[in-house]
Amino acid sequence: MARTGRIKFKDRDAFHHVTSRIAGRRMLLADPDVKREMLDVLEKAAEFSGVRIGAFAIMDNHFHIVLQVPAHAGAVPEDEVLRRYKALMGEKASLRLEGHLRCLRSKGDTLAAECEIGRLRARMNDLSQFVKTFKEEFGRRFRKLHPYEGTIWEGRFKSTLVGEAEYLRRCAAYVELNPVRAGLSESAEGYAWNTTGAARGGNAFAKRCREWLLSVLGHACGDSPSEEGALAKRIAQISCGKVFGSAGFVSEMLGVFMEKVRSRSARARKVGGLGYASHGWLLAAKLEKAA
Repeated sequence: MARTGRIKFKDRDAFHHVTSRIAGRRMLLADPDVKREMLDVLEKAAEFSGVRIGAFAIMDNHFHIVLQVPAHAGAVPEDEVLRRYKALMGEKASLRLEGHLRCLRSKGDTLAAECEIGRLRARMNDLSQFVKTFKEEFGRRFRKLHPYEGTIWEGRFKSTLVGEAEYLRRCAAYVELNPVRAGLSESAEGYAWNTTGAARGGNAFAKRCREWLLSVLGHACGDSPSEEGALAKRIAQISCGKVFGSAGFVSEMLGVFMEKVRSRSARARKVGGLGYASHGWLLAAKLEKAA
């Protein structure tokens, strides 16, 4: 069966909810040291890729991230490419790359040098490339911590394009409440590996994520008790959909990305009182039946 295309933009800011699971649902992320490494990689991969992280939750066998991929009008300048590469790979790797580029240019092979920069530039300002960078770099570090063979990740990551601020807020709250749904914490604030809990624990990156998201949301950053109750259960249309937001936003995006949706039945359908979604209904029915 052909894979459906990834719904993403290049010419406008776009918010996404991303989730990916460990192969076989193994608890490879249960160790706090592993979660700490993943959080560090998340910060560095976001810096390299040029995305903004608004919310995250690192669980024992999967992760959730709410992020923005900013619109980009042109190519990333070379000095910025090198700065981002250093943020991801460290000073030693950065010095090796700069030395390699100088060597190529001193020999008059400017085309090869441009190809090296172009290879890195192609990995920036793109949702798919960010997730690839994040998962590959984490996998490399994980294998240093633990002897492990075989694939770490289960298939493709899932991503949902999220609409206006009101729906972005609900999606972020859904991510923050993931450890509560899993029974790992009584509150979002009490979990050390989501945005709120990590920020309260003094993690500078988590603090920046939370401050930036609140600046985007403006006044629409509080949750009503009834809404929090609704978000405290798994909602397939938020976690596994393609588009989530207002009815108008979902319908508009289905029109824009119709060739990638590959479903005649895809349409804006109401998700409780939380918003509208385009996909995830078959999974939602299975979850309801299992419950």
